[in-house]
Amino acid sequence: MSQTRLILLGTGSPNLFPNRYQSSLAILVDDTPYIIDCGGGTLQRIAEAYGTLHIEALEFTKLTRLFITHLHPDHTVGIADFMIAPWVKHRTEALHIFGPAGTQKMCSLLLEAHQIGMHEHLYGSVPIDDPLQVSATDIDAGQIYQDDKVRVVAFRVQHGSLNAFGYKFYTPDKTIVVSGDTCFVPVMIEQARGCDILVHEVYSSAQLPQRPAGWQHYHSTVHTGTLELAKIAQEAQPKKLVLTHQLFWDNNPESLLTEMQQLYSGSIINGQDLMIIE
Repeated sequence: MSQTRLILLGTGSPNLFPNRYQSSLAILVDDTPYIIDCGGGTLQRIAEAYGTLHIEALEFTKLTRLFITHLHPDHTVGIADFMIAPWVKHRTEALHIFGPAGTQKMCSLLLEAHQIGMHEHLYGSVPIDDPLQVSATDIDAGQIYQDDKVRVVAFRVQHGSLNAFGYKFYTPDKTIVVSGDTCFVPVMIEQARGCDILVHEVYSSAQLPQRPAGWQHYHSTVHTGTLELAKIAQEAQPKKLVLTHQLFWDNNPESLLTEMQQLYSGSIINGQDLMIIE
């Protein structure tokens, strides 16, 4: 029987904290990694998980599948690193990147921007023999990927004016739903209904009134508060609810968990970087 694990690589947001890197997570099916989002620090967290936690599935040469939920920088600034660093460390397989419209163009421009440095790697005194192969695909809703270990379905969410997607991963032993960034959307309830793990972004509804009026409007229209997330979880009943992309304003991450526990009695995990969930 296959074993599926979820590794939280970055549980933060654009609000930088020293112990929370930007958005990224890995779904590992046996020794095959599937990375979702690639914010700042993603490769550093992967290196830490491999070197310190001894997660062999995150060895750099295996990093060949990346799924992007939307094109905000805190979900994408690590893509150049993700394309190039594992190639320097002898990844020989092609890297496949999936994301909303604009993903293909962004990857092409990133490779062009780093062309001078990559030329030295290819043709310098100790050349890399294998060319860097990157295949980037702009996706739409529906099944976007399948291999012998997973099937991946993308579904539209709502995050301001951006094209944004959530992902549902079907593996031999688990179903995992990843929200990406989104306000409350009814489709989340249907996609997450009865799943093993729902990984969902969240902000503190209780603390929102502390924010300036403009920020209150922004957060309430493009993100999901604890009140809305509790409604999703109550309807969908995931076996585990994992809080990520956490927005709180009292410098106490435990307050989000406490807030959610007052609203929803199911299993809630307060996501932290490098947390392993099975």
